[in-house]
Amino acid sequence: MEAGEYSFHLRTGEMTVTLQDVSMITTLPIEGKPLCMSTDSEGWRQQMEALIGMSPPEPEVEDVGKKDRVPAGASFTWIATNFAHCPEDANDEVIQTYAHVYMRYVISKTIFADDTGKNPPWMWLKALTVFDNNFSWGSAALAYLYRQLDEACRRSIKDGGIGGCMLLLSVWSWERLPVGRPKGATFKPWDDHDNHVQLPTWAYKWDVASEVEWKPYGAGPSFGDAHTFQLNPICLQEKHLWLMLCPLICNLAVEFDDPQV
Repeated sequence: MEAGEYSFHLRTGEMTVTLQDVSMITTLPIEGKPLCMSTDSEGWRQQMEALIGMSPPEPEVEDVGKKDRVPAGASFTWIATNFAHCPEDANDEVIQTYAHVYMRYVISKTIFADDTGKNPPWMWLKALTVFDNNFSWGSAALAYLYRQLDEACRRSIKDGGIGGCMLLLSVWSWERLPVGRPKGATFKPWDDHDNHVQLPTWAYKWDVASEVEWKPYGAGPSFGDAHTFQLNPICLQEKHLWLMLCPLICNLAVEFDDPQV
């Protein structure tokens, strides 16, 4: 992958995750309002207290009079400590609060994960304050993944990582490429095993077009038996949106989607 692009450059051509993959793998809705809101973290503790009734304490002041720099958001540890179990006698308002915090925890671990895995940005809590918000979560997830892929290939620090929906990226790869696929490999003898000079390597075998599953979403050994497998209708519900040309928006991440290239 090259910086500024979102496609993987392989010997077989360029490939990338698209809205079709988002629908087929995650069933996240594509149609809806763009996920775009203020990401200003000024006074986030006060705003969090207004939404869920509490917020993490201020970091301790060091001897030199400076505060530790921490991200604007409660850590996963703090969330698990304070919201792991909803009280049995909780009223509807308390139950909804716990539900909002739980959903924020889940999407920050799965759809919008960052490369640290410690502090989910508090803006995801704002996005979940209304259950029927009708956001385009699918396009937001793809925009966020694109941005994370772009930033990952630019990082120069030793411990740099990658964020985004790794489930989406992993399944997308497994459906198409044999590398790392959790599936038993079938034995095939080398066609040219007697030629020690031209003996192919596994890397070569993986790099040929015949090893790529170009249309993975259909009946077959990697997706399902045609006689027994039934696809969830939600996967195809927004089929008409898979090839649309549009900007994918996830707050600060705005990435243009052109699946027809």
